[in-house]
Amino acid sequence: MENMTYSQAIARLEEIMAAIQSGGMDIDKLAVTLKEASALVQFCRGKLYKVDEEVKAMLDEIAAGD
Repeated sequence: MENMTYSQAIARLEEIMAAIQSGGMDIDKLAVTLKEASALVQFCRGKLYKVDEEVKAMLDEIAAGD
C-alpha cells in the first residue's frame, strides 16, 4: 500500500463497497476484505491529514508574508 495513490485507494474501496452491496462477496473472504478496507480507510485518512497540514502551513506562510 506504500506505493498506492489516494485515488487508487479510493477506487479499491469503491470496488469493495460494490462487491459487498451487490451480495457478491464470498462470506469466506468477507473478514479479509473488511480488514483491507479498514487499512485503506486509515491510509486515506493519513493522506488527507498530511495534505491538510501542508495546506495550513502554506496558508500560514502566505498570511505571515502580508
